[in-house]
Amino acid sequence: MNRILTALGLFAAACAIPAAGQGVTVTSELDSAVIVMGSQVRMTVNVSMPENYAGTARMLNAPEIQDTVRGYGRWYGVDVVGIEADTTDSDGRRRLTLGYTLQAFDPGLVSLPPVGVLPADGSDTVFSNTLALKVLPVEVDTVSMALMPMATVADPHSRWYDYIPLWTLWVLLAVALAAAGWILWRKLRRRKEEIVREAAKPVPPFDLAMSRLSKLRASGIAAMGHEKEFYTELTDILRQYLHGRFGINAMEMTSSQIVKALRRNPDTRMPADRMDAVLRIADFVKFAKEKPLADDNERAMMRATEFVESTKPVPPPPVDEKVIKAAAGTGNKKK
Repeated sequence: MNRILTALGLFAAACAIPAAGQGVTVTSELDSAVIVMGSQVRMTVNVSMPENYAGTARMLNAPEIQDTVRGYGRWYGVDVVGIEADTTDSDGRRRLTLGYTLQAFDPGLVSLPPVGVLPADGSDTVFSNTLALKVLPVEVDTVSMALMPMATVADPHSRWYDYIPLWTLWVLLAVALAAAGWILWRKLRRRKEEIVREAAKPVPPFDLAMSRLSKLRASGIAAMGHEKEFYTELTDILRQYLHGRFGINAMEMTSSQIVKALRRNPDTRMPADRMDAVLRIADFVKFAKEKPLADDNERAMMRATEFVESTKPVPPPPVDEKVIKAAAGTGNKKK
């Protein structure tokens, strides 16, 4: 019914309505007057009216589909399983063709009542003709139909897992999830321990000093007028390097004591002059409040870097396995 109302709603807005029911015709027909129970038949309703009634005309007593989910409706002893609508315009008239697919399951003669059209409120209803549909029963050959004996009880086909209780599967699933969680926890904990070990691993004095010197040069604090902070950080880097690299307690020593210690050490005797130059200008800036030039700051940074690089630990020479084997062989021969 909703489709019918929608089709009628598409008509143009009505103009002045003429006399009630004037020029409206409604006819209905079946494509077959006899069907077998369970079969379908098509009922066609043709409506012809002036276009003036397009906005006010309503269908009455027409088949409907009440269950829109299953597409099913009941109408005077038959089932409504489909509805179609089509409209055409010509010569100032609107023609509406409605197709209903009906299905009957009860044998006998079915009288299908007329379908009405109300052109406008307060007007007379125009009805179609009444239809008759004969529904034939399905014939059953009881003579040739043999009565079969009752079947015996069949053994169900079962598999081994049909005998496993359902709770066992839930227990196995819980155990598997617990095992997976424990494995994941172990991996995360092991990874965390590796990260902690890597973070706690001491950085070699040479690498630490070069890294801090690079950061100090990139900071540019000397160029911004913070010479005292620059030389304080520079001498702190060198003092910690001497303590870590040579075991010299430079953090508790004066500049002159540091230079003397360097001159007594064979590994630092040659580059001691570079350290001496850096410590002297640093003392002037920190204690005498001297204002060094930009070139002096650059030379101090360069001399500090050269001192660290010149005292870089030399890796041990690679061990020649052939020499070791030859020496071992000689020792065995002497025995």
